[in-house]
Amino acid sequence: MDVTLVVETLDQSEGGIPRYNFEISKIREIKNVIEFRKSIKNERLSDKLLNRAYRRKDILEENRRKIGKIVHFTQPEIMPKTHAIDGKKVVLTVHDLAVFGTMRSRNIYSLLRAALFRKQFRYAIRRADTIIVNSNQTKSEIVKILKVDTYKIKVSNLGVDGKFRPIKTQKKDNIIGYFGGFDKRKRVGKLIRDFLSSRLSDRYSLLIYGPENRAYRSLRNRFSSLGSVKFMGKIPEEDMTKTINKFKYFVSATSYEGFGLPLLEAIACGIPTFIYNDAVIPAEVRPLVKTINRLDDITFYSYGAIKKDFMKKSKIVRKRFSWDKTREVTLSVYRHLSSEERDSIG
Repeated sequence: MDVTLVVETLDQSEGGIPRYNFEISKIREIKNVIEFRKSIKNERLSDKLLNRAYRRKDILEENRRKIGKIVHFTQPEIMPKTHAIDGKKVVLTVHDLAVFGTMRSRNIYSLLRAALFRKQFRYAIRRADTIIVNSNQTKSEIVKILKVDTYKIKVSNLGVDGKFRPIKTQKKDNIIGYFGGFDKRKRVGKLIRDFLSSRLSDRYSLLIYGPENRAYRSLRNRFSSLGSVKFMGKIPEEDMTKTINKFKYFVSATSYEGFGLPLLEAIACGIPTFIYNDAVIPAEVRPLVKTINRLDDITFYSYGAIKKDFMKKSKIVRKRFSWDKTREVTLSVYRHLSSEERDSIG
């Protein structure tokens, strides 16, 4: 099968989308992978604008002869307009529609960035022959907001790696943990402020893990002087399970998720996992977490009882969500498009 996978990065330690990229790249039928991060920088604002306008396009055109008959882009924002994909069948993975609801503009740059992103997103949606989404929530949003026919969309839940599981640790410290992203909709600042104003801040530490990007550094500069809030940086991939299992609770203040992989990874480790009541979370994930209005609501639960509940949920998550299932659905999309290609030639 002649498939080219196009990704920003395969470094799964950088979060949900890179982890998805890494797992999809294991499909044996994929002929080759184009990984933009190996060739372009993505640190400064100017880099991001140049990447979107020129650099990714140049890389695809330089590799034009290597691109297969089926091209799979794993994010809308990395699909530039280019003749390099003319005549190709295009698969596009859409993880969420945050750009249409949660990218609130506060200055001219943000306004321009959001407008350009939405424009590129719409182009990618139109160009794709098949769109893979992580949840039925995202499918419904694409149909409602972008008026895409349902036949064009395939739902494929993300998986949870088998390494995420309960492991025996020494007596748990009083740790509330967070790991994940730091863009505005993650509301990590809200989590920190809620923690500092709660009764729990006298007895617990809040440990913040994630990539040390600009948003992370901004939060660290504001709150790191407070001893009960600790910024721990990115968790090394080999330490993920051990680190999560040290949490007494995992809390995410996210306002919106297209899926919510960190939530499931924490639950797979048997850790009591909480979101805020106003969070928009897919139906595949929401029943597995507990909801709170404020952090002090955690104290309403007996730790012994809730820990027992989440140990049961750990088994559910590890059985229901697997990367093998994700790859199977993706491979079925490739096969369908490949048969269409053969039929058109015949």
